[in-house]
Amino acid sequence: MTSKPIILVVDDDLPILVLMRNLLREFGFEAVTAESGAEALIEVRKRKPSVVLIDKNMPGMTGDEVIRALRAEPGFDGLPILILSGEQISKSDLKALGADGAVLKPFDIRELIAQLRSFVPAEQTA
Repeated sequence: MTSKPIILVVDDDLPILVLMRNLLREFGFEAVTAESGAEALIEVRKRKPSVVLIDKNMPGMTGDEVIRALRAEPGFDGLPILILSGEQISKSDLKALGADGAVLKPFDIRELIAQLRSFVPAEQTA
């Protein structure tokens, strides 16, 4: 039996976290949440998620800072990271940040799930 892919959702907005946790579980993912950048770093190290979905604009440690910290840490430099943002992000900005993609709020559920699945190893989605 294969385990469910773990998606870490990082957002300072609790209703978004609850929505994402329920939505991702419905589509066969194990959803783990963090309300801050510092908490996200702890969860990544502890849970080793398949993908991180992170809000770009958070108080304290921003999504950009979390991405830079993860990219600098051995073992997490190749971790797929998607930015969750209410503003459009160019491909060049994504590359400069070290992010693999972006999900624009409000998001289309089918597009979000398809994008997450594109980063999950096939054996985890079976």
